[in-house]
Amino acid sequence: MQDAVRPGHIAPTVPRHFIGGSWVEPNSAAVIDVEDPSTCEIVGAVAAGDAADIDRAVAAAADAMATARRTKWGPSARQDALLALAAAIEADAEEFARLESLDSGKPIANSRNVDVPVAAAALRYYAGWATKLTGETMELSSPGHASACTRVEPVGVVGQIVPWNYPLVGAANKLGPAIAAGCAVVLKPAEQTSLSTLRLAVLTARCGFPPGFVNVVTGRGEEVGAALVEHPDVAKIAFTGSTAVGVKIAESCGRQMKRCTVELGGKSAVIVMPDADLDAAARGIASSIFFNTGQSCSAGSRLFVHNKVRDELVERIAEIARTFRVGPALDPETRLGPVISEAQRSRVSGYVNDAVRRGARPLVAGTLPQGAGYFVAPTILTDVPVNAPALEEEIFGPVLCAIGFETEDLDEIAGWANDSRYGLAAYVWTSNIAVARGLVDRLQAGTVRVNSGGGTDLALPAGGVKMSGFGRENGRVGVMAYTELKSVVVAY
Repeated sequence: MQDAVRPGHIAPTVPRHFIGGSWVEPNSAAVIDVEDPSTCEIVGAVAAGDAADIDRAVAAAADAMATARRTKWGPSARQDALLALAAAIEADAEEFARLESLDSGKPIANSRNVDVPVAAAALRYYAGWATKLTGETMELSSPGHASACTRVEPVGVVGQIVPWNYPLVGAANKLGPAIAAGCAVVLKPAEQTSLSTLRLAVLTARCGFPPGFVNVVTGRGEEVGAALVEHPDVAKIAFTGSTAVGVKIAESCGRQMKRCTVELGGKSAVIVMPDADLDAAARGIASSIFFNTGQSCSAGSRLFVHNKVRDELVERIAEIARTFRVGPALDPETRLGPVISEAQRSRVSGYVNDAVRRGARPLVAGTLPQGAGYFVAPTILTDVPVNAPALEEEIFGPVLCAIGFETEDLDEIAGWANDSRYGLAAYVWTSNIAVARGLVDRLQAGTVRVNSGGGTDLALPAGGVKMSGFGRENGRVGVMAYTELKSVVVAY
């Protein structure tokens, strides 16, 4: 079997899919160009899959699960395979980091220090769950003699769709719980960022995964993604991406009575009270909105700050942003890389320009590098009108909207934060524990962080409310989402 990526090369040697434990020729000769967002150069191509490729991958996954039932690829074997895959990522850490940066525009420092280690940690975390999924026994009240118990069983073949903002972490965080639960997977990476997932796929064949338990089909969402969602032999879909696409997927899964987890967009509120530690708040807010060039679904993009500290806090955030070097992904000194594409750069600038036309005041921190690349400067918008789309819609770029307020009434403050169709995350900065708990009780969000700027922990369930999706990933609940509970009664 040929490696997905040759040493020293960027893209797969030949555009192919990974199905049934080996590389297979795609049904069509169509390809998708691989573009480096830092240079706008085409550096390779991946296969543009279609429904026939999905059919083949789903069949391989179903066969793998049927074989596993006969051969007893049990919990400890799944645990060992996930641990081996985590170690393999770490052994190839530099190659993964370079692939991730070239493909997505992430600064190489972030890929080395965040994305690659977190991907390995995710697989290692979920490996521990493989041997700890248990049912329970119970005493029945009905007449007669019987024993009763519940069994935790894999839901079946799972379709997984990963976004372009965290390709490797997203793939690992999808594969880990599904494999731990005993499911076989057909994974579709984002068409913009497929390289690290293809590299990950080839490693599974060396790490004890039976052929067919991990399948990767590349292609566009409207073709490959839609075929995966609609396939009758797929028991569950796990999707992370835009709300518009997530709604369509949820509708399709509902029509099919298919299990579904969708983690969608966000417009997360940050509330800063006048007693907050402003240095800590400025660091946390800057990290939340500017990390990964703002291309994070839980980024704190709406800042509600008390007028007593508004100007001081905004200036401190701007000072931090000015220290971020914007530049090419492979430059070790780069803190903010490009956004993913020209379309995304136009989207971000469109929101900013519209807000300015409506009366917002922009504070742009830093300068952009000369030459090609989809670069966007970190931007803070103040005095944003309440009807501006920049304040209501997910921009997915390094843009912070700051709004001042006078009141200390928690219902009123939480009301502003909750005035959004999204509910993924929220952030509170205060030194008053009563205020903190009061806002936690009132905020409509899947995660609320107090005096913390962001990040996540694999033990902490993550997901949203309202149009930010439903279902949870991470933790025990993230593994159980890939299982079905069977009740068993044996009379004697």
